[in-house]
Amino acid sequence: MLQSNERGYNTRVFASALLIIMRLQTITNCIMLACILAVSANSHALDLRVAAELMYFDYEETDIFGSTLNQETGLIPGFTVATSHPYRSIRNTVEFSLFGGAVDYDGRTQAGQPHQTTTEETVYRILYMLSWSPESTEGAFYGKTYWQQWDRDIQPNNGVPGLFERYQWWTAEAGVQVPFIKDEKQNLLLELGMLTTFNGTIMVDLTDSGFGKPVLDLGNGIGFSGELKYVHKQAKNSSFQFGVQLKGWEFGRSNSKTISNGITTITITEPDSTTVQTTLSASYIHHF
Repeated sequence: MLQSNERGYNTRVFASALLIIMRLQTITNCIMLACILAVSANSHALDLRVAAELMYFDYEETDIFGSTLNQETGLIPGFTVATSHPYRSIRNTVEFSLFGGAVDYDGRTQAGQPHQTTTEETVYRILYMLSWSPESTEGAFYGKTYWQQWDRDIQPNNGVPGLFERYQWWTAEAGVQVPFIKDEKQNLLLELGMLTTFNGTIMVDLTDSGFGKPVLDLGNGIGFSGELKYVHKQAKNSSFQFGVQLKGWEFGRSNSKTISNGITTITITEPDSTTVQTTLSASYIHHF
């Protein structure tokens, strides 16, 4: 493992910001398209949602026998900005989410000794969702695709150096939206779906040890998603939304890569892992 330093941290922050800005260009284009469609449709057709969120983060790595190698748990605050365009029976939604904070790390060193520290987590997500509601029903079918980046900065402690890793992957999700209450003033909605992860990578920063920044391919995995949302219309152009979401998925064991710093040769592999995220949210929605 490697110890974090201020210069490396600043470089990673700058690189992440640049990458997110590039990804946000896609969001900007989608918002512009939604605005054009809103103007062409002679009705209110654009919703803007801003949410404060709190996520309980639970991540576990396991060996080939299913035994726990390490686990990270804790609360991470975040926010989401989303825009959606309802038109007839179809709704298009684009959103950006950011979470960041420290969680507890409980694991073992490479020598097998117990090790506890903290991990600085930063999670970015850019999402697009399309939902379709058949005319004869109150419910809807939906599909989502989203790109995520997770920066995992395990902090040094008790003489054990830290380690920085960057995960990036895509997710495809599909499911149903079932309303329990739906009228002009309020809406109680249950969303249930299945998901799959793909095109995942992990970059391990071993620069200080002379091994560079090797990249491994994460194994594809499957997962689930469930969310309960309550929306109350406060006024003609505004609503409040409260929700709880449970989402979980797996990454399969990565490929192995042999690397060298000119003196020592090692082989690295990312083990199987399971992530479960429980998120509470409170949102303000403005209807244009």
